[in-house]
This record gives sequence, C-alpha cells and structure tokens, in this order.
Amino acid sequence: MLTPLESVGPLRFGMSADEVRAALPEAVELSRFSAEPCYPEIYGLRLGFHPAVPAVYAYFEGTGRLFCVAADAAHGPRVTLDGLELTGRMPALLQKRVLDLHSSGTHHVSYGPRGNPGINGIGMVLRSWTDHLRARPTH
Repeated sequence: MLTPLESVGPLRFGMSADEVRAALPEAVELSRFSAEPCYPEIYGLRLGFHPAVPAVYAYFEGTGRLFCVAADAAHGPRVTLDGLELTGRMPALLQKRVLDLHSSGTHHVSYGPRGNPGINGIGMVLRSWTDHLRARPTH
C-alpha cells in the first residue's frame, strides 16, 4: 500500500540501503546502479524475489536516504492507493481511474514530459513499459 510521502509497503522514505534490504528480507539485491548521469550521487538498487528478475527499484539521494520506489509491472509487488490497484494494470484503464481520482477532488493529476500521468501532492508518476504493456507506479 502506498502511503503518500511516507512509504510504499514496508519501505519508508528516508531509509538507508541496509534498512531497505532488511525491510524486504525475501528480496535479493541484484545490482546497484547510477540512477541519473547528471547526478552521480543518486543511485539505485535493483531488488528481486527471483534470481535475475528485478521486482523493486529503490532510489537513494546523496546522503544515502531512500527517496523513490518503483515496482516492476510484471514481477513487482502489488501497489495500491486509496484502494486503487496501481501495478500491472493496462495503462489506458489505469489512466482513466487516475483521472477519476482527479475529478473527485482528492488528488490532482498532471502529465510529465513523456506523457506519463502523475498525481501532484504525493509525488507519484505512473509509467508504462511497452515490453510489459502494464503500468508501474513510481513514487
């Protein structure tokens, strides 16, 4: 469950990489990578529940604190917001539901430069992957 600006499941924003690994004891660290070429201090961890199959991406800022979590659409854990299933859904259907959240006045939606819808105020972007044709939330 996504708790805006606080956590995604057991992963709380502000955790260290060691704390993230401890919070997901069944996950294996598959790799550590530079998340942004222009900002080398930002790095990510690829975590998986099966060998060589990434399921969760955790991103850390320069002080080593978690600031972003992305769940893989095909292999990642289910992520929900206000009862809405965010992970592994067809992008067109999920986009409609996200827009319904916007029209309810609960959340405000905007679109990023790549056309991905995001929910303002909670820092979530829904990205779709063409190889999976499923959406993945990035918070």
